[in-house]
Amino acid sequence: MNLIGNGMLALLRDRPWLERLRAAPELIPAAVEEFLRFDGPVDMATLRFTAEPITVGGTDIPAGELVLVALAAGNRDPRRFADPHRLAPLAEHSAHLGFGHGVHYCVGAPLARLEARVAFTQLLERFPDLGLAVDESELRWHPNPVIRALKRLPVRLRK
Repeated sequence: MNLIGNGMLALLRDRPWLERLRAAPELIPAAVEEFLRFDGPVDMATLRFTAEPITVGGTDIPAGELVLVALAAGNRDPRRFADPHRLAPLAEHSAHLGFGHGVHYCVGAPLARLEARVAFTQLLERFPDLGLAVDESELRWHPNPVIRALKRLPVRLRK
């Protein structure tokens, strides 16, 4: 749900990409991967504790300490992604952290990707005049440090 909402907002903010995807729906799977990187539905991984002492960014963290993993920060890392603050649906972003990583990788990832592909394909195909129905300043986000979710995304389907 939040992947679709966040991705649709990104497209409504960037009409040229919306129109390009509408004209070439075969590009939607790559766009879904970019939506996961650019403004994915999960900002933070669930709580973790260090199993052994570790040094991160010059800071020593002893064993047993609580750590938070900022997936959103990793997805905007300029050492990994060229121009990380720009939506680029055709870029190669297969190494994003939108669904976590390793043993903590989201088991629902294939279903979420499929749902998003179907949703974006149908929305772009069925509603050529799709647009934001409110001023962007009126959008509100859930105050949750883990999930990146709009409270609602009002759209107009026709002019």
